Amino acid sequence: MTELDDRFAERAAYERRRRLRRVVVAVLALIVVGALVWIVMFSSVLAVRRVAVDGETTLRESQVRQVADVRIGQPLARVDLSAIEARVASMERIQSVTVSRSWFHAVRITVVERTPVAWLTDAGVIRGLDRYGIDFRTYDKAPTGLLKAEVTATDPRRRQQTLEAVAAVVQLIEDDDRALRKQVQAVSAATKDSIELNLTKGRTVLWGSRGDASHKLTVLRALLRIDAKRYDVSAPDQPTTTG
Repeated sequence: MTELDDRFAERAAYERRRRLRRVVVAVLALIVVGALVWIVMFSSVLAVRRVAVDGETTLRESQVRQVADVRIGQPLARVDLSAIEARVASMERIQSVTVSRSWFHAVRITVVERTPVAWLTDAGVIRGLDRYGIDFRTYDKAPTGLLKAEVTATDPRRRQQTLEAVAAVVQLIEDDDRALRKQVQAVSAATKDSIELNLTKGRTVLWGSRGDASHKLTVLRALLRIDAKRYDVSAPDQPTTTG
């Protein structure tokens, strides 16, 4: 065998070893990836062991967990977060919910509960109304510290529009004029454009629609310096008083 033949033989052997190494590395990589997939997706190594609930105020953690229906022992990576969010969001007191995986063994549910700004009666049942006009919970008795809202609209669509308008006005007064809020005893409306405020000392305010609310509030502050029984700011550029 010549020197050239030896070099060809060595070269062929080297190429065989290199191909073998590539095959071995590829097989090992597949084994590692397969093992990781099995550990993450199918084994109990990274399974759900607890459900953490944050943000609840009037609800109990156990109530949220029951509705969330997270299966303990399920691989964490296979938990359907969207389905859990949908179930918890269906609870009437929940305004928003976020569900996330808390590695390595927990599902974390963070909720924001609706906050009532007023209460009303519906078929004799006392219900809480949030800032968005959502009638969202029942009370055994009228809650203290909240305004009573009287909405007489019966058509479902018009009633909801009226509730939204009433809630928006109440929230505005709550946020921007605490002195006025202390004078408001109740709010009533037959339609979304006929909101009235019932004040102390038998006074009333015809507010009208929810539109131009900040301007109406500014005008009403000035108007209340006048001793009257009825104030009309429904057209804030042409306010009136009577009585």
